[in-house]
Amino acid sequence: MPVAPAELTAHVTISGPEEARDAALHAAAASGLGREGGPGELLLAGARVQVLAALGDAVVAALDAGAYGLDAKLEAPQGSRP
Repeated sequence: MPVAPAELTAHVTISGPEEARDAALHAAAASGLGREGGPGELLLAGARVQVLAALGDAVVAALDAGAYGLDAKLEAPQGSRP
């Protein structure tokens, strides 16, 4: 059975201590959408509302844990738009 494409994908690179990356990944994992996207990168993919909520949780957690820089790239594939 084919899987529908994600409505939104967020790639987040976190600058700061390892604890900040761990906190962001842990916060995003609660949504079921977050996973490691590579060294120091968090990847979120799914429904737009859920990705944006998980992204907010991850950013707050990372900043609270000492992150000093976050770089986010959001992608909404054309095939997923209404």
